Amino acid sequence: MLKKLFQILFLLPLWVFSQQSPKTKISIIGTLHFNQFYDAEVESKNFLGAIRQQEFEALSAKLSAFHPDLIMVEREPSRQKRIDSLITFDLRDIAKKLPDGSSEVYQIGFRLAKREGLERVYGIDYYESVSQQLLEKGENLQMFTAQLKAFQTLGRKVTAAFLSGKSSVLEVIRTLNARSNIALSHRLLFNTPAYVINGAFKDYNGLETPIDTAYIGAEFVSIFYERNLKIYANIITRCVERKPQRVIVIIGQVHVGVLESLLVNNPNFELIEGCSLLE
Repeated sequence: MLKKLFQILFLLPLWVFSQQSPKTKISIIGTLHFNQFYDAEVESKNFLGAIRQQEFEALSAKLSAFHPDLIMVEREPSRQKRIDSLITFDLRDIAKKLPDGSSEVYQIGFRLAKREGLERVYGIDYYESVSQQLLEKGENLQMFTAQLKAFQTLGRKVTAAFLSGKSSVLEVIRTLNARSNIALSHRLLFNTPAYVINGAFKDYNGLETPIDTAYIGAEFVSIFYERNLKIYANIITRCVERKPQRVIVIIGQVHVGVLESLLVNNPNFELIEGCSLLE
């Protein structure tokens, strides 16, 4: 009798663990904001033209192999009704109707949703108008500016190759999601700035809380981190509501590293690196 009791006590935790809900697989795909570079008169910048449309299809086919049942995009939840009103439109009609119709929200997010037969995509952004150039003065500033220069040099090189037609949509997204490039942008915004002390921001407009200029770099990090924490909150609460199995988030590349660092430590999720979906 006692032996059976010990067996039950030993097996009970294993049984409880087996009854837990499976982890949600989630992948964050970093992108350009394509609409910022759109030019209908230049073939390589005409994202609505035949060549670039074929390339968006090729990217969609890659991501479709993951079979997402929930897709999230960089739009605020307050705009969800607007997003829902557009999902049934043809992508070309959307592009004609909206000034940002060539953006990744529609050309990647909506396209993938249509391919997967999903009726909605969900906005998870929390918008704050802050700039990487905000940190202007302080001791050790050169440590931050050197990192910023490295990131800007990479960005210009990648963007120039793409906009000149030397790389495809799939290729530029692969480059942006390379682990070394994710690490570079993450260090720029969430690590290196903390070296900067006793300084100042270029502009304090829109900053609602007092800034401790003795720790100006840490204040810079906190501004960017707060925005991403709220994006993260939107992601995980939407998952509580929808209970998806596989999620893809389409968002600007600089958000990827910090969101991944949060998700990888959440026991309810299994993080799938974006680069693995793009091979």
